This record gives sequence, C-alpha cells and structure tokens, in this order.
Amino acid sequence: MIFIAISFLFFLFRYQIVSLLNVENPDLFIKLFTPIVFSQAFFFIGAILMSFQYFKNDFKYAALAPVIYNLSIILFGWFYSTSPESTVYGFAIGGLVGSVIGHLFLQILGAKNNGLILRVLRPKIEHVTQYIKISFPLIVGQSIAVVDEQLFRYFGSLLSTGSIASFRYARRVALIPVGVIAQAVGVASYPTLSKLFVDNKLDEFKLLIKKQLSALALINTGVLIIFLTNSENIIEIIYQRGLFSAEDTNRVSSIFMVVAFGLIPWSLNQIITRAYYVQKNYWFPVWVGTIITLITILILKILSNPSGESYAVIIISSLWVNTLILSFFLKIKNDRLIDRNLLLDFLKIFLVGLIGYFLIINFGFYSGGPFFELIFDTFFIFLLILMSLLVVKMKYINLKRTR
Repeated sequence: MIFIAISFLFFLFRYQIVSLLNVENPDLFIKLFTPIVFSQAFFFIGAILMSFQYFKNDFKYAALAPVIYNLSIILFGWFYSTSPESTVYGFAIGGLVGSVIGHLFLQILGAKNNGLILRVLRPKIEHVTQYIKISFPLIVGQSIAVVDEQLFRYFGSLLSTGSIASFRYARRVALIPVGVIAQAVGVASYPTLSKLFVDNKLDEFKLLIKKQLSALALINTGVLIIFLTNSENIIEIIYQRGLFSAEDTNRVSSIFMVVAFGLIPWSLNQIITRAYYVQKNYWFPVWVGTIITLITILILKILSNPSGESYAVIIISSLWVNTLILSFFLKIKNDRLIDRNLLLDFLKIFLVGLIGYFLIINFGFYSGGPFFELIFDTFFIFLLILMSLLVVKMKYINLKRTR
C-alpha cells in the first residue's frame, strides 16, 4: 500500500513535476509518466515477493518476471509503432502491463506456492520504520557503481555531438555479462548467505563469498579479454547498420575498450555489497561510494582537454577504487575476508588473462569476418580457462570439486 500511495502522490503532482523539469513537450511527458510511475509500485511489491521466494530457494517465478516484462515492452512497442511518439508510448504501456503480470500477479502466485499467506493488514508503524531504516542508506547514498551512467551522460554532453550515445552504446554492451552472470549469482546466493550468517556458520559463509569472487573474477576476466581483442567486431556486429557507420563503430569501440574494464568491479560489487548487507552494515558501502562519486565528479570537472576516453578512464578507475576499498575493509565478525589465498587466486587469474590477451593479439589465429573471428576467439578463451583450471591450482576454484 505504501508503494501504491507514493505512486499516487507522484501522479497527483505530475503537472508540478513538468514545470519543475521545464519539459518541452508536457503532453507527451504526462502521457508517458502516468504508466511509468505506477509500474514502479508493482516493481517494489514484486521485489518483496521475490525476496520471500529467494529465501525459500525458489527462483523460477522470479526468473520469468524480466522475460515477461521485456516481451510486453517489445509487443506493445510494436503494436503502437505508427510514429516515434506512439512507439515510446507503447513501450511505457508495455512496461506497465509487464510489471503487473510479471512482477505482481506471477510473484503473488510464486509466493503463495512457497507458503506465504496473503492477508490485508493495516501497516504498522514499526514495520514502516524498519523498512525506512534499512532502505534509507541506499536511497540517500550515491555510489559510483550506481551513478556512473549519469556521469557518462552528463559529462558526455560537454563533449562533441554523439558522445553521450557513444558512452551509452559502449556501457550497454559491457553490462551484458553483469546482468546475465553477476547479478544472477548475487541475487540467487543472497538467501544462502543470509541463512549461513544467521546460523553463525561463518566459515561456510566466508568460503562461499570467496568462491563466488574467484569464480566471477575468472569468468569476467575471460569476457574482458574477448571484449578487448574484439571491440570493433562486437560493436560492428551489434550496431553497424543503417545510419550507424564504420566511423561510428571506431568511435564507440575506442570507448568500449575502456568501459569494458568496469566489467570486473561491476561484477564483484554484486557480491561484496551483499556481504555487507547480510551483516546489516548498510552505511559503510554507501558512504564509501558517495565520497568516491563526489571526488570523481571533482576530478572530471577540473580535467583539462577532456575527451571521451579520458572521461571513461576516470569513471571506470573510480569503480575499481570503490571495489578495492570495500574489499579491503570487508570483515566477517572482525576477520578480514581477503586473505593470501584469495589474492593468489586473483593473481593467477590475471596471469591467465594476460596470456590469453597476448596470444590473441600477437598470433591472430583467425582473420575471417568479424562474427567468426569473435566466435573463434571466444572458443579459444574458453579452452584457455578450462586448461588453466586443470593445470593451475587455485584455492577457491577447483574444477574437480565442482563437477
């Protein structure tokens, strides 16, 4: 009820929001704003219902939510595709319908099947207070891992025409492995981490986090090498058609090679922050991220002779600094999580990635079309990682144990 009330509040003040933002096309804004603002309520409700299912180790209903949501957006966008404005409106309607079906009705079904009894209750002030206490740090904090997209957009607007689009295209591709692998691992493991911590099984708790960090570092290092060695091929395959020219491909790929380095901190952050949250330590990662964000903005502001690449280097470097600081200070009941064995695993992963990059760059095993070159290099990196697991002994990644 709280989320629906907040959505209604924004809806009631929609015209004031238009005036505050000085919108050029108020009618279109209102038309789009209405379905979008109410879809947020269903997202929040669905997230709570999903968390209950995660606690019960049931992920199938939650996994269907984004599928239904995205299909609904595509379907309604196509249905309303008589003009650009109508298409955008179709996307907004599709988002609302998808959130109702995928994030509300489907999650109610999933929660009920897992034993949740749904009743209409009056909200108690202690429950509201507890929710605000938990969520407030995440609301006020502006972590660099969250606002980097806004930094790319704002500072890209200070550069030449097309810079914002270049940042957006590059970042969108770089985040694909994060959404497919890292976020899935973080979300799926959170109930297990919570249970281990509550049951005081701290050794198992620490071991699981270390295994996840090592596995994500290895997988994403392999993906990073593929991105670095095939940046132009990837951008050409995904984007180069219509008005998107070869010159655009070169421009975006040069930024993509920098943004791709954010893949590892983006991914590791999914696990590291959850390790803090499980211990009810919400403020430290928020303050670290907020301070780093402010310092990053200051550096970007005073940068002389800026370029898209230099902006990308600073923003991505700040992601690394954020992840390194959170990792270094992460403690489990006063015991530091990062130990010598984990650092050795990271070093070995780095060396494997370096070897893979060197071999692809210097020998160029296949020089055919961009698609087949990408496929061949991906297969080569996969084999290299597989061989490294068989040959190089790692403490927290053991191929024989994971069979």
